[in-house]
Order: sequence, then C-alpha cells, then structure tokens
Amino acid sequence: MRKRRINRSRGGPGKVGSLRMKKGLAAASAMLVLLATLALPGTPDFGGTASAANADTSSVKAATAIASTMQARPAENNAEASDSWAFAKEIQVAQGAQYQALFLDPDIYGRAEENLGDVRIVNASGQFMPYYTDSGEEGERGLDREYPLELIDRADGKKEIRFDFRVVQAAENEDVRGSRLTFSLPQASFLKKVSLDGSYDGQRWEAVTTGELYSTGEGAFRNVIELNEPAKYGYYRVKVPNGPEPFDLEGMALIDVGTAVSGEDFRRTKEIPFNVESSSGMSEVVMYNADKLRIDRIKLNAAASDGSSGFSRAFYVNREKGTGANTRILSPGRLNRLELAGSTVDDTEIRLADPIRNEKPMVVINNGENPPLDIASIEIGYRVDRLVFEDTGTGPYRLVYGAERQETPQYDISAFRTQIEQSGPGEATLGKENASQFVPPAAEEASGAYDGEGPQIGASASLQITFNLILVAVALVLIVFLGRKLKKK
Repeated sequence: MRKRRINRSRGGPGKVGSLRMKKGLAAASAMLVLLATLALPGTPDFGGTASAANADTSSVKAATAIASTMQARPAENNAEASDSWAFAKEIQVAQGAQYQALFLDPDIYGRAEENLGDVRIVNASGQFMPYYTDSGEEGERGLDREYPLELIDRADGKKEIRFDFRVVQAAENEDVRGSRLTFSLPQASFLKKVSLDGSYDGQRWEAVTTGELYSTGEGAFRNVIELNEPAKYGYYRVKVPNGPEPFDLEGMALIDVGTAVSGEDFRRTKEIPFNVESSSGMSEVVMYNADKLRIDRIKLNAAASDGSSGFSRAFYVNREKGTGANTRILSPGRLNRLELAGSTVDDTEIRLADPIRNEKPMVVINNGENPPLDIASIEIGYRVDRLVFEDTGTGPYRLVYGAERQETPQYDISAFRTQIEQSGPGEATLGKENASQFVPPAAEEASGAYDGEGPQIGASASLQITFNLILVAVALVLIVFLGRKLKKK
C-alpha cells in the first residue's frame, strides 16, 4: 500500500490554506476597489485605485470597501438655497414700453432677504426674467470732502439780498460734488427763509432747494442747508429776504458727505409706530421698523409737555439699544421748536448720513431738567430700489420673493443699463401681496435645453445606483468563486 506523504512544512496544511485564502480575498478586494473607480461620472470616489503595495489588505477591509460602495451620496448641506418662493405680487406693465421699471415697496423689504438676493421676476410660464437693480445712489467720494465757496458778487435789493459764490476746486478740472452747504452765521438772533440756486457756468441759474437759517444767539441755531440729492454745480446763489437789520454770510463751504445718497425719486415717507421710555433726564424713543426699511430721515412731531411754546434738546441716534451714538447725523445736533421774529421754527427732522435698517432703532433725547417731550407721531423717510426688465410679451408678470439663501442673480441686461435708461423705461406698478407658494419649473421643462449652469450629467441617478449594485454583485461572486478554488487546493 502506497503511503500517504505527510506535509511537514512549517505551520501545517491548515495555515497554508488560510494564507492562500486571505491572499485570494485580498486580490478580490483589490479588484472590487478597481471596479468601483470605473463607476459612471458623478459617483462618489471610494478611495482611489488599489496599488500592488496594498494587495495584502485583509478581507475585513475588503468588506468595508463593499459597504462603502453601497452608501448613498452625502447629504446635501442644510444651508442650501430654498427652491420655493413664499410671496408674490402681480406686475401691471406700462403699455407701449419695451422696458419696464418698478419700485419695491415695504412688503418686499419686510419679507425678502436683506440683500434682495431672492427677488425674481417671472413670466406666465414661470421662467425668470432678467433685470437689473437701480438704487438711484451716487457713489461714495471720501469722508466729508469740503470745498470752500468764494464770494464773487453781492446784490442788495429792496426785497432780497443775493450772494453769489464760486466753488473752489481742490485740483484743476476736479469733478466737484456736494450735498450740503454750511455757513458762519451772525451772532444776533434772527430767522431767514432762504432759497438756493445752482449754476454750472455762473450765467444760467436753476432752482435747487429752500431752507431756513436761524440763531437764537444762545446756542440754538441752524447753519446748514441740505440738498435733496448730490449736485455738481460750480456756482451757488443764496437769496435772503432783506430786513431792517444788516445781514451777511461768511465762511460758506460745500461738503460732500462721503456716502451714497439717493435722489427724491427713490425716497418714500410713512408713519412708523414707536414707544418712549424716559428716566434720569433721558428719553429713548424706540421705533418699530418691522419691514426693515432703509431709513435716512426721522421727523419727530413733538411739543413741550409742560405747555411751553418751544424747546431745544440735544439728541443722538442708536441703530439698536446698547450700541451708543453710532449713527452719523447730517442735520444739526439739536431738536428745536422756537418762536423767532414772529414765526415758528419747527426743526425736528433728523437726516442721517447712512440709512439704517435695524428693526428697533432709537433716538435718545437729552431732556436735562425738563420733562420729556410729548411726541405725537414719527414720520420716517426711507430709500427704495427700482427693478428694470424687458417686456418680451410673455406676461403677465409677477414679482416673487421670500426664498431663503438665494444668491443675487447676474443678468446680461445690466450691461445695457445706460442705453435702457436713455430710452425711458415705462413705470410699472405692483399689485397686492399674494401668499401662494411659487416653485419654478425644472430647467429642462422651462427651456428645453441645457442652460450651461451647473454640471451636465449624462446618466440619471437611478442608472448610477443600478450600475453600482451590479459592481457589488460581480465582486461578491468573484470572492465566493476564488474562495472555493482556494479551498480545493
């Protein structure tokens, strides 16, 4: 009888088979990783190509790789943009105009993102319409750039005195711009209602604004005239009513306040709710700006609560409680209601250098030893934006807003802004707010073609999942097959 040869090799037959089986499993695992890297574009990367150095990876790691291929795509960021708009307003276009312009209203500022990034115009098919935003603002020119005004002529008439001034440029051919004029006033008590004209050449004049200059001679005064919008005149004419007392203007200056200022077309007014809290000689007048309007003027309709005919109180403006006097004021720093020269001076409007959008801004009034003012109402002036779009005949149009974390869209129409403004866009209007939800149609439904935004994917998500499952199944069959072959050996 033939004797069976006994394998005396180190470790015995059990360990040799186990070693071969581990190498087989490692090879199958490497094949699995390699197959995973051949997945369709858009599938996750599960670790890169297996190298020869990793051929001895354990079967446990191979199983981990298999489990990884079956994982779904990573969850989307919770801070991603919303795909629905909560509010809408119908747009009534102006007939006969190719381009339409509409001003935004408090509803939109109250519900839209602060940067208006979620505001869209949609047509009857739900497609977004290109537009550009116009704030009507002049850009910043540097903080309080000041130009001296040189008196070049004075004419004393029976009814008025005329002072003509030339703007002294800091540099030759400088593009002068200013938004307020200041004066050195006489020491006497007076009140003058003045009118201001402007000229580019010192010959042809046009009306600019009117205002009051006054002084009590005891600390209450107004020596500033604010322009309604920045002006680039090279000459100014101040017309003052003539009276029995001599009057002169000296030390006049034109100042560019160094901030973006909107023209009157981009300003609105409204009354706003408020509350007054007084203690220790101070009154905090808290305004409730729930719509987050861009406030640049505050008019306090106030009277002395003790029955006095007038008052003069220092004040400052806080953007919110506890932040201190952090808002720059253009108007004089006192609220004045006075009787001068037989007339009443009501100088209680505050003009701000920069608009504030805080929901609870406040005016802090120093009452001294006086009782708090009796404030009947507060009227604010605020700035609005204008949207301009092309009427392509695909209306009716709607303005939608109230979507979270949307980025401000960039459209080609903004490149043609100058030409569009020269053509004179029609004035469209907004209807009442509608709280029905708007969800834009899918890109392929709206346009029928790839629009170039975002990656273009050739295979659908379901096809990718199917392909990955096939890879897993093939890998498992290979592992089982190689394991059986190795056991036979």
